[in-house]
Amino acid sequence: MKTRHSKTASKPLEIALGNVSVRIVPEQNVVNGATYERFTLIYFEGNERIRRRFSDLAKAKAEADLIVTKLANREGEVLKLSPADRAIYTQSVDLLRDLQAKLRAPDSIPLNYAVKEYADARRLLPACVSLKQVVDDYLVRHNQVREEKLVPDAVNEFIAAKEQAGRGDRHLRDLRCRLARFAAAFSLPVAQLTGPMLQTYLDDLDMAARSKLNTFKHIRTLIRWCVRRKYAPRDLLDELDGIEKPEAKPSPTLVFTPAELREILDATLTVRPDLVPAMVICAFCGLRTAEVLRLDWSEVRFEQGLVEVTAAKAKTATRRVVALSDAARAWLAPYVRSEGPVSPVNGENRLHDAVVAALRQCRAARKAKLPFRWKRNGLRHAFCSYRLSVTQDLNRVALEAGNSPAMIHAHYKELVPAADAQAWFNTLPPENPASGKVIPLPAIAA
Repeated sequence: MKTRHSKTASKPLEIALGNVSVRIVPEQNVVNGATYERFTLIYFEGNERIRRRFSDLAKAKAEADLIVTKLANREGEVLKLSPADRAIYTQSVDLLRDLQAKLRAPDSIPLNYAVKEYADARRLLPACVSLKQVVDDYLVRHNQVREEKLVPDAVNEFIAAKEQAGRGDRHLRDLRCRLARFAAAFSLPVAQLTGPMLQTYLDDLDMAARSKLNTFKHIRTLIRWCVRRKYAPRDLLDELDGIEKPEAKPSPTLVFTPAELREILDATLTVRPDLVPAMVICAFCGLRTAEVLRLDWSEVRFEQGLVEVTAAKAKTATRRVVALSDAARAWLAPYVRSEGPVSPVNGENRLHDAVVAALRQCRAARKAKLPFRWKRNGLRHAFCSYRLSVTQDLNRVALEAGNSPAMIHAHYKELVPAADAQAWFNTLPPENPASGKVIPLPAIAA
C-alpha cells in the first residue's frame, strides 16, 4: 500500500492499493470562534461518492487503509475472470477512459453506469434500429439549428419582424396578446419544443375553441418562421401537423334587417352625423370595419361612383374596387371631402360603442322598452347577403367583399328574402331630417 503525502499539510493526501485509491482532505472547522483541524475521507462506492470526517489524522489514515483494502479486494474478485472476460472488461474500461478524456469529464465513468444507460436506451428501440442510428438522426436534426434562441426572445424578434413588414395594428395586437402568453409558458430554446408540449399547452388554455384555434395559428406561424431562421429543426413542423386541434363550431351569420339599418342611420344622423359615412360604406359597400377605419376620403371616388380599398388597407392585402349604389351616394353626398379619414373614431370597439350610444339615446327619447341589439359584423354580413340576393353572382360579390366565392356561398347563399334585399339598397336619407321624407332615387341596378 502506498501513501502519497502532500508537501504541505493543507493539501490532501492519497492512499492507494493497486488501481484503488482514497483521499484525505485536511480542513479547518471553526466552532464558537475556535479553530479545529478536521480530516475528510473521500472515496466511491459504485456511483456513490462517500465523505466521512475525522478529528484525528491517524484515525482517518487507519480508516482509509481499511477501506482501500476492502475496495481492492472487490476489484480482485472482479478480475478473477476468464481470460476472454477479463479482456472484455479491460477493453470496456479503456473505452470509457478514452470517452472521459474526450469529454474532459472531471470524474471517471463507471462501467455499470455506462451499461445501464445503454440498456435503458436499447429497451426503447426496435430490434432493427441501432443506438448509433438514433444518435445520427439526432445530430442531423440538431445540425439544422444554427442558433439557440429562447422562446421569449424568438417571440420578440418575430413580432419586430412583423412590425417591420408593415402588418396592421390589429394583427400586431393579437400577436402580442397570444404569443406573450405562449412565451411566458416556455422559457427554453425553441429547438427543445416538442409536439406533446404544444398539445398540452393548447389543451390547458382556458378559452373557447375558436380562440384556441386562433392561438394555434399564431404559434404555427411563429414556429415556421423559427425554422426558416434556423432556430428550430424542420421535424418540429411534422410534430405540429400531429397536434389535435379543437373543433370550433361556426357561429351563425347574423345580418341587420332593412328596418334596423334605417334605425342605425337615422340615429347616427341625429346624434352623431360624423359617423354616417362610415356606417354607410359598411352597409352599402361591404367593407370590414377595420378597412373603413383606414379609409381616406381620397379613396372614395364619388364622381366615378366607387370606393377603392388599397392592398395596404385590405385585410387580404389585395386591392379591390366597390361600386357606390344610389343609396350610398345619396347618404354620402353632404359629407364628401377631398381627403382625410372617413371615420372620426379610431378603433373598432370605439366606433361600435359610439353608434350604440346614439341608438340608445334615440330609443330613450322614444321611450322604447327594449335596447338595440348590435350584431357583430352585421352590416358587412348584410351587404354580402343582400348583394348576392340581388345579383345572384357569387364571383362578383366575392370580388366586392374581398372574399372567396366558396366563403360567400357557404355563409350568404339564400340567407335573406329577395324583398329585403331590395329594401336594403333602397334605404335612402330623409329629404329633411325633421320631416322623415326620403329622396326619390331609383333602386340599385343589379
